[in-house]
Amino acid sequence: MSIEWDKNIRRTFSKSIAGARHTYDKSPAFCDASLAGLLDAYPRERLGIWTFAPHGEGEEAPVRGAAPDVFGKDLLEAVRKGRIWLNLRAVNELVPEYAPFADEIFGSLQDKIGQKVFKRDMGVLISSPNVNVHYHLDIPMVTLFQVRGEKTVWLYPATDHFAPDQRVEAIALREREEGLEYRSEFDDEAVRIDLKPGSAITWPQTAPHRIQNGDMLNVSLSCEFMTVPALLRANAIYANGQLRRRLGARPARPGSISPALIGKAALARLMKRSDASKPATAPTPATFRVDPTMPQAIRAISDGGCA
Repeated sequence: MSIEWDKNIRRTFSKSIAGARHTYDKSPAFCDASLAGLLDAYPRERLGIWTFAPHGEGEEAPVRGAAPDVFGKDLLEAVRKGRIWLNLRAVNELVPEYAPFADEIFGSLQDKIGQKVFKRDMGVLISSPNVNVHYHLDIPMVTLFQVRGEKTVWLYPATDHFAPDQRVEAIALREREEGLEYRSEFDDEAVRIDLKPGSAITWPQTAPHRIQNGDMLNVSLSCEFMTVPALLRANAIYANGQLRRRLGARPARPGSISPALIGKAALARLMKRSDASKPATAPTPATFRVDPTMPQAIRAISDGGCA
């Protein structure tokens, strides 16, 4: 397997979109039989199972599901026929056979950008034909590797207009999920990228984005990570949120590395220690169960399913 990053990625990394070519689409690790085996091997209680309403204006929260008793091959078939998005987070830690992919991705990126890459989390995304992911952002850095199928990614500027600072802070504080309010006028300033098997992209930290699958099963690798500058920014966002809540401050979103940003990041470390005893935000409850016998492979729990 091989990865070839944009030749200028060291200069553009974290400032603009950068791409890569890879050969993971040729690997048998992502054929149907291997994916079914992966779904059986992955801890089912850790599996993220979601469905999304059709794309539209406003803010639409994803709907969480459960599949406690569905074999991997049947779960894969349910994804193929329904509107389901499976997220297998931290596969590199939970299924050792897939760790070499993460080692190669993160190691090659680290070599190319000249920065240490840590907090490495490679997720495998297995998603239905034509399903979309709503407008949202991530606090860590992300690179997305397309392995099977085709999808379109719309990327938006990481500014207060597209993602209000207070909402970004709430996400960093884990008070809210990653979803944001979308307006169709945002597309005037979006960058549209069509991903096909063998392509990959990475984009600036906290840049909002949305995704639309093509008319086929999709398999992607969603790789979250941090660099030192990214971690400093993430902690500064956290500190901004706390200062806004505790002192009524109106801080701006962190930009380039500066003494003020480093100071806020250090403050965040202290704040996190004092917040460690606070109860964690309750996870989104499951409201449907994957049922391969249903037309859309989904049965509402209120209709006789159980989580």
